Amino acid sequence: MTDKQNFRDFDSIKTPLIQVPFHGEPVLVQVRELTQAQIMACGGGNMSLIETFQDKIRLKKKPTLKEIVAYAEIQTELCKRALLKPTYAEVFEVCAKGVDIEKNREELLEIERMISSMPKGPARSALERETDGLRVWIDLLLPDDFLAGVVTYALCISKSDIKDVTEDALYTAAVLAKIGNDNPADHLKGRFTDFMQDDINIRAALIYAERQKDKNHGH
Repeated sequence: MTDKQNFRDFDSIKTPLIQVPFHGEPVLVQVRELTQAQIMACGGGNMSLIETFQDKIRLKKKPTLKEIVAYAEIQTELCKRALLKPTYAEVFEVCAKGVDIEKNREELLEIERMISSMPKGPARSALERETDGLRVWIDLLLPDDFLAGVVTYALCISKSDIKDVTEDALYTAAVLAKIGNDNPADHLKGRFTDFMQDDINIRAALIYAERQKDKNHGH
């Protein structure tokens, strides 16, 4: 047995069963809470758990295919890391029954080879959109409710106060951090993981910069 398998078995022993929806029906799975390093390895640097006013505006608009691809890839990687029993591969196999996944993967590789030898232009852009569509289709083969349930647990969202963080709280924390020469997360107390504290620091800095810019324009 490899060290990797030993670690996985140990995780499985100490990880309780949780209930998540699968096409609306509850199923029991073992999901581990991910560390900051694991989240970042899945592309977490491009993800925020804090919803600001700008996010709400953006959500009202139809996302681009590139945004959907990025979302799908991060969700998939988080799910792969977090699922212990059954594994992501086992769930994927169930969802892929009756679907020729390998054919789609081969088609994706073939198109990517074609793209690599093409100059930039409308023809290449059209093929890139086709590969994006195939990636999303493969990555989001698992039910949305199942992916959301696993990822929510893995990121400790329900156990935390991250969804209670507001723009005003972020701005105040950023102002206090400027005064104290420290980090916004030092001035916003609550139940937050290491990943969430970094999220707070980044979003607070963005909100502070936006409001300072608005003030300067106001003058």
